[in-house]
This record gives sequence, structure tokens and C-alpha cells, in this order.
Amino acid sequence: MSKDKILALLEEHKGTILSGNDLSEKLGISRNAIWKSINALRKDGHEITSVKNKGYVLEMGSDHLSESEIRLHLEEYASSYHMLILDEIPSTNTYVKEHKDLPDHTVVLAKTQTSGRGRMGKTFHSKDQGGLYLSLLLTKDLTRYNTDLATLAAALAAAETLDTKCGVHTRIKWVNDLYLSGLKVCGILTEGSLEFESGTLNSLIIGVGINVNTESFPEELKDIATSLHEVTGKKFLRSALIADLLINLEKHLLMTRENPEELLRRYKEKMLYLGEDITIHRGNEITSGKLLDLSPQGHLIIESQGKTLTLNSGEISIRKRVYKK
Repeated sequence: MSKDKILALLEEHKGTILSGNDLSEKLGISRNAIWKSINALRKDGHEITSVKNKGYVLEMGSDHLSESEIRLHLEEYASSYHMLILDEIPSTNTYVKEHKDLPDHTVVLAKTQTSGRGRMGKTFHSKDQGGLYLSLLLTKDLTRYNTDLATLAAALAAAETLDTKCGVHTRIKWVNDLYLSGLKVCGILTEGSLEFESGTLNSLIIGVGINVNTESFPEELKDIATSLHEVTGKKFLRSALIADLLINLEKHLLMTRENPEELLRRYKEKMLYLGEDITIHRGNEITSGKLLDLSPQGHLIIESQGKTLTLNSGEISIRKRVYKK
């Protein structure tokens, strides 16, 4: 489609004026077709300015998701990924699980999700188009990864991406939530499927939801969630964040086999409540203890009632212990 080709050129020269003649000659289409495509792109949400007698410019702050811009930021890694950008779906992880024919390294992005999911059946607010909602599907060479550490690797990859690209200091609440200024800014959900006969893993899905440019939350979430925009007052280009996140996800997943000790060391540096008293929630059961460390498998090591316990993720959540006065 000429619209997609025009967008790719504008993104390649983002912030620079391209004349109608230049676009017409490069794409072999009429000036009128250029004008119609520009208007269609504006309706899609792209911030394109017409400069009288000069041409068109895609504004640097334009943040409408597009595959071509994500691939520009991926640079030499661009050919590694298949991409789908969808307007509205229940959740990206659910979409991947329902479409069995998707190839390895497929990235599914949603502009909005109606049923964003987290661990333990919790929901993730994702009805705002300023968010970043994606799932990465991996199906080949899964033995390269220690999937027991996949959630920790994904959380650390997301945290280091946001810190580097957005100038913030995120913390990780074991095992899969990122916090900023004491409020949740990102959630991770990893899911795998087993081959029935052999019992071996045949797919790994890593879902990531980040509140990027979200400006408001429902009343029930205002004291729980935040966004990068709320904390910094800045707007961020999601295409650049997506590219860096994908690259970091691959690097951190490889670390689960190649250098798990370093992965765990960096994870613990960002981990909330380490060395502090916490409450441990398992279904309706609530116990308290001190969070001592992580095991080599990424499990919690807790001191509780004079005993040292090792707890895996499963249906466990932790919170900082609050003492009543």
C-alpha cells in the first residue's frame, strides 16, 4: 500500500521535511495519491505537518505504533522478528495462544487490550493507547534458555530498558512486577506449553505491559499504578522502547544459560524488600518472614518462625510487612 510506503519514508526521515515531488518520484505515484495517503495517516493518529511550499514532516514526538518505525530502531536485528500490530484484542498472550501457526520470534502488539492478564488471574489495565502491550513468541531452540529463570530475565530486561531509555530508576517486586516511585509501572506474564508425549517445552510466550504515556487511571488504580509520563512529565516514543526491549529480552534470556549468576546478581540489585520483613500470601494463607535471598533457581529464601524456607512462585505473592501501632 502507498500509505505504508509513505509512512516508512517519513519515519526514516523523521523530523525532516520531504517534498511531495520527492515522495512522488521515489514511490512512482501521483501527488494527489500522496496527499490522500497523508490524510489517511493523520486519521490513523500520525502527527504529520504540512509545510507550505515545502512538503510534509513527521513530527519527532509522533508516537503512533508502526512496524516500519520499530524495525528502524531494531536496526540489524530487524529481520529476526515477525510483527503484528492489532487495534484491540483481549490480550496479546491470549492471541498468541489461540493462533497456533505463528512463527518463531513473532511479536504481537496491541494498541489496547480489553482483558490484559497478569499472574494469579489478576488483570492489567491496558485500555489506554499510551501503553505498550506486547507478547513475544519463542518456539525454536528453547534449550538455549533456562525457562525456570525466564520471568526473572524478562523483568530485568524490562527494568534495565526503562532505566536506560527513560532515565528512571525502577525496582522489581518478585517475581514479575516493576515499580516506579512506589507504584506499579510494568507487569510481566510468561507462559509455556508442553509437547504432550515428550513432556518437553515447545513454546514460550513472554507478555509485557508497560504504562508509558498513560495520563490517567481508573479511580481504583490511582493509588496502585503509575506511568513513565506521570513520573517524569515526559512523553516517550514507544517504537524505540519496543526495539530496545526486544533486544534486551533476547540477551537476558540467553543469560539464563550462559551466565545465570550475573543475571541473579543484577536482579537482586533491583529487587524490592530484600533483607526486609514481608508477608507471604498463598491463597487464603498469610504468613510473615524476612526475605533473605534468592536461590539459584530464582526462588525466595525466607526466614520464618526460626526456619529457613525456600518458596517458588506458583500462587505466591509478597508484600512489605506493615506493623500496626
